[in-house]
Amino acid sequence: MDVVFHVEHEVFNYHAAGVLINNGYVLIHRSKRETHWSLPGGRVKLGEDAKSSLRREIMEELALEAEVKEHLWTVENFFTYNQKKIHEIGIYFKVDTHQLLPLHNGEEFTVEEAERLVFKWVPLEDLKDYELNPAVVKNKLMSGSLESDYFFVSDLQNV
Repeated sequence: MDVVFHVEHEVFNYHAAGVLINNGYVLIHRSKRETHWSLPGGRVKLGEDAKSSLRREIMEELALEAEVKEHLWTVENFFTYNQKKIHEIGIYFKVDTHQLLPLHNGEEFTVEEAERLVFKWVPLEDLKDYELNPAVVKNKLMSGSLESDYFFVSDLQNV
């Protein structure tokens, strides 16, 4: 069971995501139905630690064995999505894989394991042209700042 709780017009979500960098490119993904991007990963399951969750998600989405490295950021994020207030805890880790994914010439690509998702390798300096959420993660990637940190982000009033 995913650690996500729905209460009327509010949702709590706990997820883990990975920073995969290859020759100055970072891997991002989005749902085919959305325009905004995020880093690969997904919801943590009840009783599962964040690193194990990220390994599982990368295997499910990309069919790759991941080595989840050091903790980068914890982001406590409050925002509105689909007319619901979201309280999300995101834990971000540096990730290495033993098999490298091809860069696909900078084009979007899909994989059989995650047909609902679109992936793309983006040069770090070009992230400014993408709506990558949360923005604090995008800014950290663009600045090259990969030190462990905690961030509180809110676009809601009175949080």
